Amino acid sequence: MRRGKKRILILLVVLLVSVVFLYIGQAGAGPYLDSAHGNSNYGVKRSAAGFPTDYPRGLCAQCHEQHASIGGSEPAPTGGPDSFMLFDTNYTSQTADFCFDCHTDAGSYQTGGSIINRCYSFRAGGWTADTLNDILEAFSFTSSGTSHNLDDISTFITGRWSYTSDSNPCVACHNPHSAQGDPPNAPNSAKSTSTRGWPVSRPSLHSRDNNAWGLWGDGVGEKMSDYVGALTYQAPYRYGSTTSFEPDGSTTQDGSNLTDFVSFCTDCHNTTNSIYSTTLGGPLATIDWVTAGGDSSLSGDKHGKNNATVGIDINPPFSNSNSGNYVLSCTDCHEPHGSPNDYLIRREVNGGVLAGTVNSGTKSFGYLCRQCHFDDTSYNGRVNFWEYIHHKSADSPYVQNRCRNCHGSGGNPPPPIRCSICHYHGSSAANRRTF
Repeated sequence: MRRGKKRILILLVVLLVSVVFLYIGQAGAGPYLDSAHGNSNYGVKRSAAGFPTDYPRGLCAQCHEQHASIGGSEPAPTGGPDSFMLFDTNYTSQTADFCFDCHTDAGSYQTGGSIINRCYSFRAGGWTADTLNDILEAFSFTSSGTSHNLDDISTFITGRWSYTSDSNPCVACHNPHSAQGDPPNAPNSAKSTSTRGWPVSRPSLHSRDNNAWGLWGDGVGEKMSDYVGALTYQAPYRYGSTTSFEPDGSTTQDGSNLTDFVSFCTDCHNTTNSIYSTTLGGPLATIDWVTAGGDSSLSGDKHGKNNATVGIDINPPFSNSNSGNYVLSCTDCHEPHGSPNDYLIRREVNGGVLAGTVNSGTKSFGYLCRQCHFDDTSYNGRVNFWEYIHHKSADSPYVQNRCRNCHGSGGNPPPPIRCSICHYHGSSAANRRTF
């Protein structure tokens, strides 16, 4: 009798423990199973010497090790547990990061040895000739080219929004337990209306509760059309087209299919945060994408919600008649990870590939500007010259005399001026807001 009661008691305990674990499993999984990492068909699956081959795809143990190493020769953890029980050091440098162990096209821990991730110009712009194909490569642009500096990101986020010094800088923008491919599981395809995913989460909404820190862009109120309100977001052309538009190649042009990247990026890049740039050797320019006021000294950037005034002259699909209403998305000009161009400038903008590299060259920024603004090509046939927009068009801002006051002496035509001397975030010249 006593033995029977004991058996019943043991069975009840086993049942109770099982129920508890089942409950924890469901609560903990949450959006993870919908993420690129947790997907049972194409999620994480580690390939390494000694790593169990029967662990299912997407299993937590593909990244997190419960005890000592099961995927290599590490005998302990040594010097204390690895952060977040990851199988490798969480973050070391610009090119040595736990995420890069898999997000590289060669030597990846992911089964198959490669993970392909394309740039924004490829995925949203539709420029599928771009050869850049992995995240490590994008973050390896330092000179020439540039990328988000991971050391600087780590420094900036530490102590903010519940991030710590142990936080991986990639996690500033991505929730690894929620992030989706965009498009999902189609690394060599551009986005389409039927293949959309949502890769980012806002830094300011970061929470240690992964289920609470949701994706950004997938919900109501999180699109560029929501951000601009009564103003206008005009989607740029898809590469080589005048009838399809970013980010998904559809005819939608109002940003209702585009993540509100302005709110996302200005969590960090705004008017109050001082962000040191190792690349530039000083603080980044602050960005006011909100304040109206035209050429008032207190107004914000004209590419943001401030209205344009003079010297517009813009190419389709943009129109001079609507120039005072346009609000751009950060991704219209910038890659999120890295680029061969300075300031992470995209290589493809508004339907075409830039004619040259944006670097320290005097005229190089013109390669970007002419994707949306008139250069002199239609005026006098000179490509990447800017006499018309500054001096000849109906709304040109400057009378054409005393050339040397701006251009310096010598030459006919006068020597060119680097665009970024007068045009950059927060810039003013001759009592005008010039960006």
